[in-house]
Amino acid sequence: MTNPRPTHQVKFLASLDAPLLSPYSPWTAQRLRCVTLGLTLVFAAGAASAQSVEVPEWEPGQSTLPTVISTPHNNVRKLLRQAKYRQALLLVNKGLTTNPRDPQMRFWQAYIFEQLDQPTMAQQVYLDLTREYPELPEPHNNLGAIYAAQGDYPNAKASLEAALRANPNYAAAHENMGDLLVNMARQAYERSLTVEPKQRGISQKIERLKPVLDITQGKP
Repeated sequence: MTNPRPTHQVKFLASLDAPLLSPYSPWTAQRLRCVTLGLTLVFAAGAASAQSVEVPEWEPGQSTLPTVISTPHNNVRKLLRQAKYRQALLLVNKGLTTNPRDPQMRFWQAYIFEQLDQPTMAQQVYLDLTREYPELPEPHNNLGAIYAAQGDYPNAKASLEAALRANPNYAAAHENMGDLLVNMARQAYERSLTVEPKQRGISQKIERLKPVLDITQGKP
C-alpha cells in the first residue's frame, strides 16, 4: 500500500513516502509513522493492473519517452502527495463504488480518515483490512499507530508484531516498535513506583529515559 507524508513526525508504513499519524497522544502522534502510498503485495491481476502505471508500447516514429496514462490510483496518489485529502476521498469513494474490495483504495480511505481527524473510522477500515489481508504489513502498522495514540499499548504492540511477521524487514514498524517499548518501559517504571514508592533507582531510570521519550514525542 502507499502512504503519503503528512505534516506530523510519526513513523509507521511506507512504500512511496511514509506519512505520519494525526495527533492523538503526545508521543505517538509525533513519532509513530503511518504509511499511505502503497501496499507491498499484488493482490490479484485486476488490482495489479489498476495500480500500475500504464505505458503504451513503443512504435516507430513515436517518442521513446513513456506516456503515463491517468488512472484512478495515480490520481488519488497525486492528491495525497499534495495533501488534498477531501478531494482524494471523493476519488477513493468513487473507486470503491466500482470495486468495493480494492485494498489499496480502502487503505487510502483509512489514511485519509486519519488526516481528517476521524480515527475511529480509520481504525475500522484498517481492522477490516488486517482480517481480510493478514499478509499485508501496512494495515497492521497503521492500526498499531492508532492503538498507541489511544494509549492502548498491548494492542499496539500486537499490531506491530503482526506487521513484522508479515514483513520482518519493515524498517518503519521496527522503529515504531522501539518507540512503543520505550514508552511501555516508562509506564512500567511508574507503576512500580506506585506500588513501592521507596524503591531505589527507579526514579533514576525514568530520568535517564527522558531524553529518548522527548524524541519519541517529537520534541527538539
